[in-house]
Amino acid sequence: MNSTASLVILMAALCFCSSIAVAYSKHLSVKAYGELSLNQQIIDALDVQWSQLQIEESTFSEYGRVERTARDRLDMSFPGLDGSVMIVR
Repeated sequence: MNSTASLVILMAALCFCSSIAVAYSKHLSVKAYGELSLNQQIIDALDVQWSQLQIEESTFSEYGRVERTARDRLDMSFPGLDGSVMIVR
């Protein structure tokens, strides 16, 4: 075998290895993009859930609801003037 044939075989082998590396790199890139898309969807779903929880929290913690719940469930009432004591220094 002469040196030209050896060089051609070596170059063909390197070209083949390079093409395999490019295909594998593209595969990893597509896989990573798929994971990124999935994670972005999860983040969006969590943002929606967080917004709903904030709305729910503000609904349940408003003053009128707390006062109504205290009156209805716990039989609590706001003390009148005879139930109040003023402390003077």
